[in-house]
Amino acid sequence: MKLGIIMQPESGCFERAKELGLDFVEFDCNPVEYFGRPVEELWNSRETLKEESRRTGVEVGAVGRWASRILDRTGAIIQEEWTAVKRVIDFGAYLGAKYYLCSVAYVEELSYYQNITAAIKVLNQIVAYAKEKGMECAIVNCMMGGNYIRTPEQWKLVLSEVPGLGIKYDPSHSFVHGGQKGAYLEEGLEWGDHFKYCHIKGVIQRGESQEPDMWKNYSFMERHPELKEEFLAQMMHQKNNWYDNPPAGIDVINWRAFFAILYKYGYDGYLAIEPHSQTWQGEKGDKGLRYTIKYIRELMILD
Repeated sequence: MKLGIIMQPESGCFERAKELGLDFVEFDCNPVEYFGRPVEELWNSRETLKEESRRTGVEVGAVGRWASRILDRTGAIIQEEWTAVKRVIDFGAYLGAKYYLCSVAYVEELSYYQNITAAIKVLNQIVAYAKEKGMECAIVNCMMGGNYIRTPEQWKLVLSEVPGLGIKYDPSHSFVHGGQKGAYLEEGLEWGDHFKYCHIKGVIQRGESQEPDMWKNYSFMERHPELKEEFLAQMMHQKNNWYDNPPAGIDVINWRAFFAILYKYGYDGYLAIEPHSQTWQGEKGDKGLRYTIKYIRELMILD
């Protein structure tokens, strides 16, 4: 296995990863409204990033673009977003990335059947283009941006119809539909042979997940930017006493059991750490990150 980290695609990220003793970086090239950067800005940085990767010996494990609203109200492919997806894949291929991480947003105007059918069509197109560039595809199990192909219910319908598509699995996301204990062990045991890429992110949660409502509000804000300041002010005043993403290893996920599932299916791929907490920042965040690196390395017992 290889251990890496999600970082911003900017100068210095490879040096930082090397200093931490990590093997690779992952770049998430989401739409601008979902914390990403303009695609052309990424493309224009490719030569500098490739040179830093070569100099440090730290590779690019994957590039991703989720929260990708690639289907219009009729289920047809939106050409502007398809062009952006191809550009991100080209960006990853230029940097030597092995994987492209993707998602498909649910279209409210369509039935569930129509959504699944349209998603199968566009995912086959994405997988085919990535294959041309020497990359494999994995669909994320994060719900950000309306992604719904993230549980066994959808995997059973989609994966068999999209040859070559695997799962990018993050056990912390299973708490959205699995409650305080999550559903990651059950999902892993049933679908672990489809895992192509994994994220490492801790989680603690009280009660049922509020994340679906949070992303629903975010989508509403996206459609009504004139209300953005009001929504952000309201969110800032809401006390978060139900959820956090602490460093993996001091959270509720049974990482030892999760690794046992990975070993059961012979997983020998990429493990990308995702620092993702508002409370673990600065020096505290750095110490937490270094703890996770040490903790996960000790679970990589076959390396």
